[in-house]
Parts: sequence; C-alpha cells; structure tokens
Amino acid sequence: MTTTTIQWIALVLCATGTAVRIPGARKGHGRTVFVALVLLTVAVGLSIPPIYEAADGLLGSVNIANLLLRLALYTVFLLIGVRMAAAFDSPLARRLVVGRFGVAILALTVAATLYFFVASELQGSSTALRAFDDQDTVQQYAAVGRLYPGYVAACLVLPAVASALDRGARTIHRVACALLAGGFSLVVVFVLLRLTTLQLGAWDILLPFSAILLTVLGLCLIWLSHTLGRRRSTRANRLA
Repeated sequence: MTTTTIQWIALVLCATGTAVRIPGARKGHGRTVFVALVLLTVAVGLSIPPIYEAADGLLGSVNIANLLLRLALYTVFLLIGVRMAAAFDSPLARRLVVGRFGVAILALTVAATLYFFVASELQGSSTALRAFDDQDTVQQYAAVGRLYPGYVAACLVLPAVASALDRGARTIHRVACALLAGGFSLVVVFVLLRLTTLQLGAWDILLPFSAILLTVLGLCLIWLSHTLGRRRSTRANRLA
C-alpha cells in the first residue's frame, strides 16, 4: 500500500464514518464524536496535496491551511479524549485530558503552535510544510503539533486495553476497544519515534494514517454497538 493510497482510504473512511452518524447526531446521539469525525475528515483531507493546495490557495497560499489542520487535530483529540474516557469508564483519563494539567498542556501547545507558525517564513503552499523543512521554527512547529495528540493517546491506551479485555462487555464493543487501543498505541509509537533521529521514510505517513484507520473503525463499531443496544432496548420496552 502506497502512502498516497492510505491517505485517500483514511479520507473515505472518515467521510463515511461521519455520514453514517448524521441521523443520530440530528437526534442528539453521539454529537461529540460526530464533530470529532467532521474535523478529522477535514484534517485528513488537508494532508493530501491536491486538496491542501486548493484549500490553501483560497486562504492566500501562506499555509494557513496547515495551521487549521493542526488546530483541527487538537480539537479532535480533545473531543475523542473526553468521549472515550467516558466510554472506557476512566475518571483518571478524563482528568488527565480535561483537568487542570490537561488543559494547561493544550493551552501551551496551541500557544507554541501559533508562535512557531508566525515565526516561520511560509510563502507558497506546501503540503505538511515539506518545502520549509530547513527552517528550525518549522521543525519545532511540527514537533509541537505531534505532542498533544501523543499525550491524549497515551492517556487512553490502558483504559482502551482494559475495556477490550472486559469479558462482561459485548463482543463488538471489545473488538471496537481493541481497535481503538491499537490506534492510540500507534499514535504514541509514532510520536516517540519522531523524537529520535531515526529516518522513518514511508512510515512517517503509514504509521499515523494506520492509527487513523484503526481509530475510526473502532469509533464506528462503538456506534454500531450502541445503536444495536438502543434498538434492543426499544423492542424490549414495546414488548413490555
């Protein structure tokens, strides 16, 4: 599988996951995850050169699109962090994500992202800012952009694994949690590898986008599990 192929697959999956949740979101079900999927679809789309260049061209060709991508990802991880902490019944994960420490990390991340973006010379659209890799501020901007997603993912790995191992839960729910645990783990691995001097090559794309695929599949299965549960409950009430 080429890097471009996995990006397009991730985009299609994100868009599909968003679309199937529209009816439920209109009824008030799962709106947090729905918004997260919408933003994730935008972020994934902006990682693909043709889409990025077209979007950034409308914004002045100074890579504002990349900044929007970063901010969208932060919001995605914040929303998923809150929702999954509740789904995994993990008060600790919730405190780590939206407690004082988690909010402070998010605020510092956003401030640092804005600072390094403004401090960089970014005339001319470049997907993932690859044309500006020689600038130290761009390197710092990219590094900061990976830390918050890595932090939230790290907070969710163990609760996701615990939920996947819960024999009292429905099989579909356990499978969903296993997929989410895999996705969050890949995010953490990717962030840690990028802190080293290793040259990842194609894995620089394959790892994060594989994480997206696993996470979105997990979210879709959790949605399916909850939908089936609501239908069973409705039928039971009618019979009663």
